[in-house]
Amino acid sequence: MPPTGKSIREDLARAKAAYAKNDELRAVQLVALSLRSFLSVKLPGSERTPIEGLLRESLANISKLPSVKKYVPNGIPYTKGQEQKLAVFTVSLAKKIEADLADEGLDAMRQRKLRIDHAIIKGTKLLADGNLLEAQRNFRAAVEEYVDEKGLFPLLASRLIDAGQPKAAFEYLKRALEEAPENPRIYDFLITAGAKGEDWATVERLLLEAKSRTGSLPLYDQALAQAAARLGHWDLARSAATQALAVDPKLEDAKRVLAAAHKQAANSASAPTD
Repeated sequence: MPPTGKSIREDLARAKAAYAKNDELRAVQLVALSLRSFLSVKLPGSERTPIEGLLRESLANISKLPSVKKYVPNGIPYTKGQEQKLAVFTVSLAKKIEADLADEGLDAMRQRKLRIDHAIIKGTKLLADGNLLEAQRNFRAAVEEYVDEKGLFPLLASRLIDAGQPKAAFEYLKRALEEAPENPRIYDFLITAGAKGEDWATVERLLLEAKSRTGSLPLYDQALAQAAARLGHWDLARSAATQALAVDPKLEDAKRVLAAAHKQAANSASAPTD
């Protein structure tokens, strides 16, 4: 649908709203769009005059924005009859601002990743010094910076396990299950933490809580089978091991759990009753 006087006025109203919200790129883009639309249609004088006034106002508004001042320190005056040049200029200006924002976003991402790295390095050193409290403070600071670094949680868990703090590792293994249950390292670390901390109940609980997010993952089912077997929850151990082997028949730990579950069931069946 071609632009109309009404649609141009609406775009300029949106530009004014974007300016009020300090959405600098959006404001410039809408002014550029309005200028192109204004050039593409022939409007009667009764419509042109008020739109020219709105264009003058919009250009004055965006001239106050820091991202515009960077390129046009003296502002962008509206000159009647120069709409073509203004349209070309504002389109180019919008692209420059968009590129600047992208660069700022990239720089912010780099700075965030550096903060994560520094927090992990400092926390690991504190762990080596035996200061779990301050190490955790730094590890949690790293977690607060998390956006999409899904390997962060298994990494922190492994640092704590290696430092002899398996129970503290569960905090990060829980988050790892939430963010990336397909990562096989998670299940190795869960079993290691359960064994070193003699806390199979926590391993089983975390796995059961994550069931809705993991779907049918053989390594998940194998780990659940191992934890359940350690706790003597043989029905759960048997069903989890069976499910794991149905997907991946080569899982040795699941085979061992299933064999133990069958043996336990056979012993229970042959036990004398009073």
